[in-house]
Amino acid sequence: MSGYRNSSNRQEKAVIAWRGAFAVALLYSGVALAQDVQPPPPTEPPPAPSFLDVLGRWLDDSKAKIDGQIKSTTDAMQGAAKDAKDAAEKAGQASGAAIGWPGSKRAHGRVRCTVAPNGAPDCGEAANALCRSKGFGPGKSLEVNTADKCPSWVWLSGQRPPEGTCTTETFVLQATCQ
Repeated sequence: MSGYRNSSNRQEKAVIAWRGAFAVALLYSGVALAQDVQPPPPTEPPPAPSFLDVLGRWLDDSKAKIDGQIKSTTDAMQGAAKDAKDAAEKAGQASGAAIGWPGSKRAHGRVRCTVAPNGAPDCGEAANALCRSKGFGPGKSLEVNTADKCPSWVWLSGQRPPEGTCTTETFVLQATCQ
């Protein structure tokens, strides 16, 4: 039996040697694989934005908002100006029809209106006088101006004038003449 034992002992040693060789082969192959595979370089987190970067971004955003507001305001103003121009043209066409009667002319100047018995200004005679001074026939007033006539001490005092100190005068500045 001792011979049998020897053979099994050899087989056990052969199996152990074979397993050891296999383990050593695995270790070497793992080391070789570990050397071939290199880990990726560590990625650095992006740097935090500096104060100047943040300030620059804020200024750019603010400028964009302000430019948008200016553009919308400019567009609104242009629209309002266009509407006003159209309205003025329509008004000019309407008044031009009255002024543009055949044989009608305009006279410019400054003639004082008389005061009617009820205290209101009567500018009919002033318009006629303005037209005649320019060599035309009778006319009607187009533009009048009203002003307070006060003594100089009232204006120099800077205070409200006492009742009855100042008088109101009305002048014809422009008239349509025949």
